[in-house]
Amino acid sequence: MWSSAYQFVIRQVHHFNQQEWLFVLLGTVLLGLFCLRGFGSRSRY
Repeated sequence: MWSSAYQFVIRQVHHFNQQEWLFVLLGTVLLGLFCLRGFGSRSRY
């Protein structure tokens, strides 16, 4: 099951155009900012 899902994702990524890669980059950056947001508040402990 996982291998077929993995192959599907790889096929879709292979056909991405420039605009779709831009959306992937923006989504990754936003997710990273959301995940790293709490690290500054932990410096006081």
